[in-house]
Amino acid sequence: MLHMLSRSRLTILPVAGGILAFVAASAAPVVAGTINSNLQIEAGKTFELGGGQEGGFVVTGRNTGPVAVEVLGKPEGGTATVRGTVAPGGSVDASFAAGEMALLRNTSASRMATLKLKVSGDTSALGMSYSGNR
Repeated sequence: MLHMLSRSRLTILPVAGGILAFVAASAAPVVAGTINSNLQIEAGKTFELGGGQEGGFVVTGRNTGPVAVEVLGKPEGGTATVRGTVAPGGSVDASFAAGEMALLRNTSASRMATLKLKVSGDTSALGMSYSGNR
């Protein structure tokens, strides 16, 4: 679930490989807000959301694509653990603690994953990037 975000200013920054990172700017240490996204994850890639933020956040939404997406949580300095797998057409509702990173992993080596997501909670410094599946 993503229910802890209030209004904040959202900046979109280009990063390597044409991928977009989103950063919400705010003067307050923990800012609540909401991010709506039509996320695409390339085959063999993992979308990384958060890590190091002062407050928690929630991710809710639906898998709108043809492949399953694995949801993992990774605490600061810890190891990623599987929270579940979202089948095509299935929904996700996952909460992440302060400092924890959400990982959304495309399980396909050949097809794009797509999700319609809502992220709420601490978005004041919520970083986003992609990595190869490990």
